[in-house]
Parts: sequence; C-alpha cells; structure tokens
Amino acid sequence: MYRNHQCLVFEMLSLNLYELLKNTQFGGVSLKLIRKFAKQVLKSLAFLARKDVDIIHCDLKPENILLRHPKESGVKVIDFGSSCHSNKRMYSYIQSRFYRSPEVMLGLPYTVSIDMWSLGCILVEMHTGEPLFSGSDQFDQMQKIVKVLGMIPDHIMNQTNDHTKQQFFEKPRGSSRWTIKQSKDSKSDSAVQGSRIVPSTDPIASLTEVVTAGARQKKKYPHQAQNSARNYELFIDLVYKMLAYEPKERIKPLEALEHPFITANETPSGQAAAMNTPDSSAVAP
Repeated sequence: MYRNHQCLVFEMLSLNLYELLKNTQFGGVSLKLIRKFAKQVLKSLAFLARKDVDIIHCDLKPENILLRHPKESGVKVIDFGSSCHSNKRMYSYIQSRFYRSPEVMLGLPYTVSIDMWSLGCILVEMHTGEPLFSGSDQFDQMQKIVKVLGMIPDHIMNQTNDHTKQQFFEKPRGSSRWTIKQSKDSKSDSAVQGSRIVPSTDPIASLTEVVTAGARQKKKYPHQAQNSARNYELFIDLVYKMLAYEPKERIKPLEALEHPFITANETPSGQAAAMNTPDSSAVAP
C-alpha cells in the first residue's frame, strides 16, 4: 500500500516474441529456440489447465509471451485481461484474429484447448517469420485455415447454427455437404480452381509445405543439425496435433510436453520430469 493506493509490483521483463521476430527482420528463429519457447509455454498452459486452476488465457499471441532477459531464452506468458474460467465464459468475441480457433469463429462453446490452437499458430510464425493464418478479416481467416487444414468436419458443422455457418460456408445446388464459400479475391488466389478454394486433401503435407517453404525461402540455418529433416517432421507433427479441428482431439499440454519434438536432445536427468510438472513459474499477470 502506498498513500492509500494498492500497488501491484511485477518483475521487469524484456522483449515480446513479436519484437524478437521483428529483430530478425521476420526471418524467424531456429527450431532449437522454438523448442525452448514451446516447453515453457506448454508448462504454463499445463498449469492453467489444472482442474483447480481451469483458466483459459483467450489471447495467446507473440505479443503476450515475453522474454525474461534480452539475451536468454526464458519466457513468461502475460496479459490475462481477457481470460476466464471454462465454466464462466464471459465473451464470444475473443482471441486475436490470426490466432483465433475455429470453434470461437463458429460461435461454439470453448475450453482451454483454444490456447493450444493459438500456440500452434505461434510456433509456426516464430520459425517462418510470417503468421500461419493471416486473414484480413474473419471470413478470410476461415478461408486460410481451410486452405491448409481442409474442410471443417461435418460433426462440428452440425453443432454450428445456420446463420454462423452461412457467413463462411455454402451448400452447392444438389449437394448435402457444406463447402467453403467462394473467396472474395479468388482471381488472385493460387489455391483456387475455377472459382472455388480447393480444401487440402492432405493437411500434414500442406502444413509441411507452409513450414518448409518459408524456411527454404529465408535460407534458414542450413548449418544447424537441429533443423534436420527429422526435426522438421517432428515439429510439423506436433503443430498438426495442436491444430486439430476437434477440440477434444487437440493435444493437451502434458501430452505435448512428452512429444518427441519437445523431448529431443534432453538428458535422462530429472529435467524432463520437471518440465512435465505443471506450475505457475512461466505465468505472469
């Protein structure tokens, strides 16, 4: 207390991950550094997902992950101004657009798994230097998601009210299946055949192309062993599991901490076990 004012004092943190990316001229960072960032954010998400905590961040993005020190890889998750408990969802319009999960866009109930979707988007961006899904508006955002990951599954579409569905999707005459609406800028979209976006038939292949094409284009760290083909394969597999359309099938924080991409190059000491114990050390208000 100071002069009848209650003051909250926090540690001084450093750059956020967007500023770090900017410092690379948006060339991205190595998979080794991404692994270190991912471990810590997953640790914080595991803490938030605990039954006795149960907090959804609701706005996970590079700007809300800060370095503890400008020359070290320690990070903290900040800004819980939009957060809520799973059983007390306050808002329907949440998450910054590039990191917004499909269930939020479709107006469906959401859980802590929306933060995992955001993290998957963030990890790709930190490597390629560009947002994975950079929609100019919500319609364009859904277009970009479907272009890479394929059409939203029927059982999720069936849970969505018709008004919301019709913002993004349509049923061609004579068809019983929903498809993505024609793109507003379909003439310039390389993923369009005729007048319609063609959903990916192999989401992992499509995601692989996005990640590796970005890396090749920027000639990223070719001398570093951690960016081997195997590491790319593991990285993409983890991101794909983070971007599962079905929230219940989306990888959980503790499961992700056991993923081979995260555990790679770890010594058989107690380090891995310590990383898998959810606590609040990577969480800051």
